Amino acid sequence: MNQTTAHGLVVEKMARRHIEAVRAIDRLCYSAPWSAATWRNELSESTRHHVVAAAGDLIVGHAGLLFVLEEVHVTTVAVHPDHQGTGIATRLVSDLLAVAIGAGSESATLEVRATARRTQRLYARFGFQPAGMRRRYYTNPVDDALVMWLHELQGDEVGRRLSEVREELVRTAGPGEARP
Repeated sequence: MNQTTAHGLVVEKMARRHIEAVRAIDRLCYSAPWSAATWRNELSESTRHHVVAAAGDLIVGHAGLLFVLEEVHVTTVAVHPDHQGTGIATRLVSDLLAVAIGAGSESATLEVRATARRTQRLYARFGFQPAGMRRRYYTNPVDDALVMWLHELQGDEVGRRLSEVREELVRTAGPGEARP
């Protein structure tokens, strides 16, 4: 996947050359960012799929999936704080779900901080629903994880939601913002 948008945002498959830029974003977004070795391992595994979002030469976000049988687990979605709120995370999740659907996956799951209401709303736009809690899952600060699931990825309802989200990205994107 390598799609250029009207305003220059490119979403492409992550490669080793992106690791340090992704780690720089992770240090700003996560309390326990992955090491370079973990990223190299992620990129070498056939059950993983990672993408980056670039605005010109600048990596502004990234996201990833883990394929497990007929399910996918959204393992990471991060956008540089200077670029949050511009539709990049929405675009990344949209692209991940399109990959999962294309691979024939039936369900998607993820964990999100229980206190991250804005992020939960992002996932809910795609149809993810709360399914449980993992107590004290996150550290620094300690927080519970809300487990969310999206079932029937191959169904019409998910396809409709995905189309609606992508159309909204096109309608609301301004200069420098994410368009599918």
